[in-house]
Amino acid sequence: MAYVGVVAAMAVLRLIFARDTDRDRRIFSTLTLVLLLFFAACRAPSVGRDTASFIDVFLKLRGRGLLDILRFSSWTEPGFRLLCALVGLFTANGQWLIAVTSLLIHGSVARFICRHSRNIYLSFFLYVTLMIYPFYFSMMRQALAVAVWLFAYGFLKKRKLVPYLLLVLLAASFHTSALLFLVCPLLALVRVDRQGLRILLPLTVGLSLAGALFAEPAVHLVTRLIPRYANYEVTTFDALYWYFAVFVLITGYGIFKLYYVRSDVPPVATDGFDEKSFLTVMMLLGTVVAATMTRFGQLERLFNYFEVLYLLWLPMVISPAFYRKGERRLAFPVELIVTLLLSLAYFIVILFFRSGLWYDAMPYTFFW
Repeated sequence: MAYVGVVAAMAVLRLIFARDTDRDRRIFSTLTLVLLLFFAACRAPSVGRDTASFIDVFLKLRGRGLLDILRFSSWTEPGFRLLCALVGLFTANGQWLIAVTSLLIHGSVARFICRHSRNIYLSFFLYVTLMIYPFYFSMMRQALAVAVWLFAYGFLKKRKLVPYLLLVLLAASFHTSALLFLVCPLLALVRVDRQGLRILLPLTVGLSLAGALFAEPAVHLVTRLIPRYANYEVTTFDALYWYFAVFVLITGYGIFKLYYVRSDVPPVATDGFDEKSFLTVMMLLGTVVAATMTRFGQLERLFNYFEVLYLLWLPMVISPAFYRKGERRLAFPVELIVTLLLSLAYFIVILFFRSGLWYDAMPYTFFW
């Protein structure tokens, strides 16, 4: 299967470029990105639940004028329609839409990992084994919104709010839910330490319980008060509890390591951005969203924005592999081995036992 091949290839590349020099990291990142882009760009329109629908929008928009594109009656946002129209200027082949969006999405993720992750090898591995990579095969619009926000993250760290906010608005032009990221500059002001966690942890538990208990009644109340939502139905399914449990486990372990075990905490950026605190607040907020999602499945679209933070959060707390010069081999700390095995188990369970739930990203087939 394609996804197994991607994971296996990355493992081989990690063993080949074991010394972890700047050159090794560049080569590993480049080859891994080429690998990810190849399978993403060459997938058939049948791979991904909504891929064929996106191509249909692309074909309907081709040849239309700018105003017609903006007024076009569609369930897609204007940014996505403009991107379709831009690609349509050069080709009528919908496969090129898949290829261009794959480059934008996975290129942005690779850039994000290389610039901000403390362990790029682990981040790339988690990107596939935690099933974020195949998820983006289906949710093209939301993946584009995530890609824009990942690009904007550097501006957030540098406190350059104007370009950051403009990029968030651009992300929202692909998927409106990306407006969530407008609150990030405020969340970045929060400083988290052990004393602060005495407030934040109980608050997170309380809000999570409230979300899980009252989400469904709140939706029913809204549907009664607002006629246009009268036929709106709350969706939920068992896998949501699985996603919630995994997120809580990862969040809890990270907080334990960062605030109660490790002394070599990540440094505060020179511009005053405390990445450790920001990611902690985001993971706690994601926990609340994940808990509420178990009773209100439509919130999964918001939850997906928090999942991508795994790529920074876990490498921040998991000790990396290191090269033993005398023995000319990689040494893997027990903590890293356990993390790799657990993420691989998650990957295998979804791939072989719950693939029907994974947005039709499986089985993988090439377009030819």
